[in-house]
Amino acid sequence: MIPFLIAASTAVTIMGQRQQMKQIKANAAWNKYENELSFQYEKQKKLKEQAKLMSAQRARVGASGAQFSGSPLIIANADFEEFENDMFFLEKRIFVKNAAIDTETTGLLTAQKYKMGQTLLSAGMDYAGYKQGQEAAEKGIG
Repeated sequence: MIPFLIAASTAVTIMGQRQQMKQIKANAAWNKYENELSFQYEKQKKLKEQAKLMSAQRARVGASGAQFSGSPLIIANADFEEFENDMFFLEKRIFVKNAAIDTETTGLLTAQKYKMGQTLLSAGMDYAGYKQGQEAAEKGIG
């Protein structure tokens, strides 16, 4: 009866640990999804801001009667380069956030696997102790 209880307890513990691993993976996937949504929102917001800025620049140049060349073009080009730089770092930020999530997830999953191994070793030790006690009782030792 005792070996059955050891096996049942071990099985329930392992199932719980496997469920925790699934939860860790689901949380990581959700966090990545939220990062992607945030990135897309920020990207669209910056695209709209840039479009408004360029429209305003063209309108001011057009209203002044000047051609869109020389200083106005240099300013517009500088603004666009700054926009491209902002977009680059926005993309890098999501990459770094997702890499951090991957690293954390790997660590958490590894910890769970070690716990599972520890559970199995503990069950084996419990069974060995039980077996040793049984053998001692049969021989009349103890």
